[in-house]
Order: sequence, then C-alpha cells, then structure tokens
Amino acid sequence: MNTHPSYRLGLVLGGGGARGFAHIGVLQTLYDAGIRPDIISGTSAGAIIGSMIAAGHTPQECLEFFLKKNILHFARPTMSKKGIMTLNNLEERLTDFLKVRTFEELKTPLVITASDINKGIPVHFEQGELIPCIIASCSIPVVFTPREIKQTEYVDGGVFMNLPVRPIRKRCEKIIAVEINSIDTSEKITNMIDMAIRSFHLGLARNTDIDRNMCDIFIAPQDMTKYNIFNLDHIQEIYQAGYDTATRILKNSVLQVSNQTPA
Repeated sequence: MNTHPSYRLGLVLGGGGARGFAHIGVLQTLYDAGIRPDIISGTSAGAIIGSMIAAGHTPQECLEFFLKKNILHFARPTMSKKGIMTLNNLEERLTDFLKVRTFEELKTPLVITASDINKGIPVHFEQGELIPCIIASCSIPVVFTPREIKQTEYVDGGVFMNLPVRPIRKRCEKIIAVEINSIDTSEKITNMIDMAIRSFHLGLARNTDIDRNMCDIFIAPQDMTKYNIFNLDHIQEIYQAGYDTATRILKNSVLQVSNQTPA
C-alpha cells in the first residue's frame, strides 16, 4: 500500500475574523520566497483567504478586496431567531471576486471546515459548490445565521476545529499553519455580542491544541488581541504583523519548504 503523501506542502489558515488579514501578510512572505502551497486547509477567515488564493488571486489582490470597506459591506442585520446578521453581502462579493463556482474549478486544492451544529461534528468540504461552504465556515453562532447546505445547518468551523491541520496532515510532507486567534482577558464584556464572541474564542483556544502540535512550521502573529474581529480599520497593520512574523520564522526555520525541486 502506497502511503507517500500526495502533496509536498500544505498551508493551514485558522479562523479569527478581521485578524485574518495576517494570513495575507504570511502568504505575501511565502510568495516573495517563491513558495506556493500545494493544498490549503482553512476555517472561517482562513477559508475566505484560502479560497481566494486557491482561485488564483495574488495576496495583493486579496488585500485590495478588503481595503476601504467595513463590516456592513459583508454582513447585514436580520430578523432571524438564529442570528443577528447574515453574510449575504459577503456571499455576493465573493461570487463576483472568485469567478469560480465549485471546488473542482480551483487552481489549488482546498479543504474548508465548518461545523454541523445538530450532530456536533466538524465537516470538511472539498467537492461541489464552493461559496456556501465558505459562508458556512464563517457563520459565528448567534452573531450570524447558520448556513444550510443540503438540508443541514452549518456554523463556523472554529466551533470544533479552528486550525484545521488534521484534514490534510497525512496528505502532506510538510505543513505550515497560521493561527490568528487570541483572547484579551482584560477586555470587559458589555453586551450580548461580546458575550457570544468571548465564549466562542474560549472554545477556539481549546480546540487548536492538537492541530498546533501536528504542523511543521507554526506561525502566530503576536498582539492580535488588540484587533476586534469585526473591525476592518486596521487591515494594513494586521497584514504587516503577519508578514513580519512569517518573515522571521521562515528565515530561522531549518525546514526546506520551497516548491523548487533540488538540482
């Protein structure tokens, strides 16, 4: 039986809302070094950025997609009993930007993690319609309404697996994982949304332990706690934090992650 990994390098992008702009900075570092992932695994914000890269967009194009926008460009209030907002605006904008409908049309294989809220399990999508899976992976419980796919309701993948290394670990020789979730325990909880987000983040912190220990290179930009996950006013700062951290870690890494075949 052949157990040789199918891919040389896998890239795992975790969830964390607006902190996901750090993913773009990390990717720019990789691109500058001539490194391209052979497969991408993403949750929530990582699913969004991962889908853009998998569709063939450059990190700079990904960054420009978000610049000069706020949360209302992507979410809208709703009267639903299952969430305060919907991600219909994000769905429309991603459809226009990605220019692909299915996983099969992507230039780089992609795995998206969402959570089956009824069965209480993580689900990993890599076939069929793409956009609904991205939206499902981003749907933070209570804040956003669940996304229904084939009569099943899904919420944010971070509920069970915010750093989805496990779905691709056995397929890859090496894995770079990027974690952007952190918790500011000094921040006061003042309303229902704050309570929902704090509860959510506590769960994220706990469920990343296994995956964090399964990657070959771990990148976690510091001081992410100062950035609200719904605030898009600090895109460049967060991007730069990802770029600088990745540059430092890759420079000091003893692993050979380049896609170039040795002469």
